[in-house]
Parts: sequence; C-alpha cells; structure tokens
Amino acid sequence: MTLISRSKIYSKIMNEKGFTLIEVMIVLALVGALIGYGAPRLFKKQSNVKSVARHFLVLSREIRNKARLSNSTYRLVIEMDDKNSKYWVEKASGPRTIDIEAAELEKEKNSDKKSDKENAPPPLFQNDKSLSKGDQKLPDGLRFGQVETVNSKAPISSGTAYIHFFPEGFVEAAAIQITDGNKLTWTLVFNPLTGQADIIEKAQSLKEIKR
Repeated sequence: MTLISRSKIYSKIMNEKGFTLIEVMIVLALVGALIGYGAPRLFKKQSNVKSVARHFLVLSREIRNKARLSNSTYRLVIEMDDKNSKYWVEKASGPRTIDIEAAELEKEKNSDKKSDKENAPPPLFQNDKSLSKGDQKLPDGLRFGQVETVNSKAPISSGTAYIHFFPEGFVEAAAIQITDGNKLTWTLVFNPLTGQADIIEKAQSLKEIKR
C-alpha cells in the first residue's frame, strides 16, 4: 500500500469518526462570537439592575425621612408597563390610612378618559417633585415584574401600585420585582419597622420572605 493511499484511508476514517479540526475551529469561532455579542448586553442589564436597586435604597430613606419631618403620608407610585415602566412620589398632608377600595376607585378615575377633570376635586395625594422630580423611567430592557404589599389582595403585575410611608416612620411592607423579562430578576424588600429596603438577587414573593 502506497503512502498516498494510506493518507486517503486515514482521512476517510477521521471524517467518519466526527468533526475535522477545521469544523471544530469554525464551531468554536461561532460560539465565541455569540458570547462576545451577548455577554456585554447581559453585563449591562446586570449593571442597570444594580444601579436601579441602589437608587431605590436611597429613595426609600429619603421618603421615610420626609414623611417623619413633615408629618405627612407619602407613597411611592409604580406604574407597570412592559414598554414604559415608571415611578414617582406623591404626598398627602397628615397621617392617612390605607384604603384599598378608595385606591381602586382612584385607579378607575385615572383610567377614565371621559372624566371631567376640571370639576373634579383635587386628589388627596399630590406629586412631590422634590424627591422624584417627576416621572422616572427604568433603563431600557428593564421593567417592574410585580409589586406585592401586605395590604394587596394579590401581587400586582399590571397597572398602578402604591407603597405607603407614614409620619410615624413606618412603611407598608412590600416587595418590588425588577426584571428583564427573561432570567434576570431582583427583588426589593421594604421593612415595615425600619423603612429600610433590602436587595435579593432573585425573584421572591412577600410571603416567601416572611417565612
């Protein structure tokens, strides 16, 4: 058997057994390209979630301090939308109790485009731009997954949710999930006694946290 024929037989055997070296290199190059494309986007989202979480930690302290110093009831308003998640801060003078039915009626009035806004009485809670400076939007690619409070009948995943801060220094126990809609979800937990917000780097419900 000549050297050339032996080489052909060896090449045929290698092809039958699996990938050639060139094919393996091509596959590795494609995998590397995909990782190089996806990794920066993932790291950016993680950085954005971390930044938003830290911002909420600071904001919750500021709202609690404002409520105590001004003897007012504040609430963090969260509007959940897949394309346009945003939040802001509102204030009502003096101590206020949480009225779930009144809050539901308020949502219906706000969503009713035919309501006569000119003749309607001023709302109890007014936007406090000293804290939130108007509506604040989440970074691109992030949204509020759900909001759950100790007073809500079920987790809220659409529409508007409220977290209340009281003049006595108490805060409505709540959990806010911030997500990219895929695998990245962080949960912000508000302690009712201290008013502090803690970060959990995964999706958790308020019931799970209380256990």
